[in-house]
Amino acid sequence: MSSNPAYSIYERQDGYHFAYKVLGRAKNATPLVMVHGLSAVGLVDWMPLAGELANTRPVLIFDNRGIGSSKIPQAHDAEPYNVNDMAADVARLVKHIGWKEIDLLGFSMGGMIAQSVLVSPNLPFKIRHLVLAATSAKPAHSDLLQAIPQPGPGPLTYEDKVKLVTPFIHVGYDPAFIRDPKNKDTLDRRIKESVEARRPSRTVQNQIGVIAGYDVRKKLPAVPSTLPVLILHGTADRSVYYSESKYIQRGLPHAQLVSFDGIGHTW
Repeated sequence: MSSNPAYSIYERQDGYHFAYKVLGRAKNATPLVMVHGLSAVGLVDWMPLAGELANTRPVLIFDNRGIGSSKIPQAHDAEPYNVNDMAADVARLVKHIGWKEIDLLGFSMGGMIAQSVLVSPNLPFKIRHLVLAATSAKPAHSDLLQAIPQPGPGPLTYEDKVKLVTPFIHVGYDPAFIRDPKNKDTLDRRIKESVEARRPSRTVQNQIGVIAGYDVRKKLPAVPSTLPVLILHGTADRSVYYSESKYIQRGLPHAQLVSFDGIGHTW
């Protein structure tokens, strides 16, 4: 393992590099593993939330394969992958860190990955609690795909990139949030981070394929009812429709759903 002040690198024997960071100093608390979603750079996009959560426990944030500071080796660059591969990435990273018990939080596509971790056989650690935020148990009904940036040929200026990503960022929020002037700084920061972090279009397209091929509904009933599961979803979510939460509840009827009235996807 190599590291720098910003993050650590987990280099697997198959050549994949995963950038991650463990926040927090409360070693006696159960660690929280946070899995982010489509086009997200976890080391960037989980902040400042992850920093706040780390006040009381260790928190793991990381970049999914092929995005941010995580790298896919050239020999595997053209290989397709699915949600089970991304779930295995999470499991191997947690094993590398050495944790035997975790709480797991997945947001959006990260919630799909988290559910796939949950139903994976022979996990080297115990999942104590599961939090599923703004996600689904199958390919979701969504307005998001139409807003995904589609860069044209040739170099783009910074202003070009801002124009491309702005609709993608805005679809993550409810219209009232976008209209409120006090949220302008938050939206501007999200747009800036979206432009400046490494988010290869090829990786984003691969992630879209992961979502399209994902369906965990038949596996969820095997999850023990003794595992606490919390579902968080905004009723005005345009990226993963609120109605998607019912598919998780059908497979996990013991799960608790907390709805946020009038709130969009990003939280």
